[in-house]
Amino acid sequence: MTETGRIRETRGNLAIIVPEKSSACFGCMNLECRSGGGTITAENPKNLPISVSQIVEVETSGIAGQALTAFLPPILGFMAGFVSIRLFFPETGEGAAAFTGIFLLFASAFAVYRVRKKFPAKNKFFITKIMD
Repeated sequence: MTETGRIRETRGNLAIIVPEKSSACFGCMNLECRSGGGTITAENPKNLPISVSQIVEVETSGIAGQALTAFLPPILGFMAGFVSIRLFFPETGEGAAAFTGIFLLFASAFAVYRVRKKFPAKNKFFITKIMD
């Protein structure tokens, strides 16, 4: 995810950035901004010459991993439910297998939700370039 923001404060190799409102903000429902009081703490790995009030581009990594951990367990839950009911009860029909699969799909999705609620993902932000 890439977005832009204005540097409010610098602390060594870190910068406190106020993000500009964009479509990415709607995508995450401002979750990162609200948790940090409307700001993002970003590292400057390229040692760019940053200063207060500059507009910079900020990027985060790990989005693919977060998507994988969000979508993979429900899919595996459905597959496990669909297959396991057939292994343990071979005389059951497609309806029972589908119901068990859907039940485990929702159960695993709820488990992912509860785990992410208790242990939210820690995104690291990096300054990639200076915009002005």
